[in-house]
Amino acid sequence: MSDLLSIGSSGVTAYQRALATVSNNIANVNTDGYTRQDVSLTANLPRQVGSSYLGTGARFDAVQRQYDAFVESNLRNSNSDLQSQKPLLSYVNRLIDVMGDESIGLTTAMNRFFESSRDLASDPASVVSRSIFVRDADGLAARFRQLAGQFELLDNETRQSVETDVGQINALSGQLALMNKQLAKHSSTASQPSELLDQRDLLLRELSSLIAVKTKFETNGAVVVSVGDTLDQGILVKNNISRAITVNSSQIDPGKLEFVIDAYGAPEPMPGIASGKIGGVMSFRDQVLNPAADALDNFCLLYTSPSPRDRQKS
Repeated sequence: MSDLLSIGSSGVTAYQRALATVSNNIANVNTDGYTRQDVSLTANLPRQVGSSYLGTGARFDAVQRQYDAFVESNLRNSNSDLQSQKPLLSYVNRLIDVMGDESIGLTTAMNRFFESSRDLASDPASVVSRSIFVRDADGLAARFRQLAGQFELLDNETRQSVETDVGQINALSGQLALMNKQLAKHSSTASQPSELLDQRDLLLRELSSLIAVKTKFETNGAVVVSVGDTLDQGILVKNNISRAITVNSSQIDPGKLEFVIDAYGAPEPMPGIASGKIGGVMSFRDQVLNPAADALDNFCLLYTSPSPRDRQKS
């Protein structure tokens, strides 16, 4: 009778803990970053009775996260690629709206300028044609100034966006370093609290939304984070130490931004950023905004610089 009671008691105790884990999963169904947990039960050591062995019930063994490192890594990479497209598409659409706007774009002003030019060429002595030509020429010049102002506005806005996101990266790197310090209290991942590992993975996902990262996990769950071409380059987090990123204007081309890791310690230049939210903004700046601004400058110089004949006269 005592065997029946002890076996039943062990089963009740084990499944109470299993039900508690199920309740915890339900309670955290909407918790950001939470990973579902499962309970592992193990049979108790059997008791020898004569030449045979009798079971002695079950016991609670461990709580395990339903975690797949391969899936998590692919999720971070896909997140970086997706986040890079959002700002790029948004800023490109804004630039298209500016260029195509009748009140700001060049098309309407240029059409008026050339029409008044033809009218003045056909009747150079007309005072009305002259005044209309001067008015339209001033209007075209004003459009150039307005477009240049809009380009400068986008340049400042994207620069501030990059600086803000770099600050977030530095904050997340610092949190991951603190997380590594907590994880160092145990020697294996199996001994770590599931919630602590969930927080680590959530921080990595948030980091990957800003910039593409490479990761390496230690046996205790601590992570090494790199933004370089390899894990040995561009290290942001290792053990309980994080390295900050700074962003500055290029000395060669002030319109370009350069990134440096640990600028006030052991400076390490970063390669071009192509993924994550920062990668999308940088792609817009380097591939769309700067070429468009250069084209506008060249176009403006084409219509404002004196002709070869005028230069010879002067």
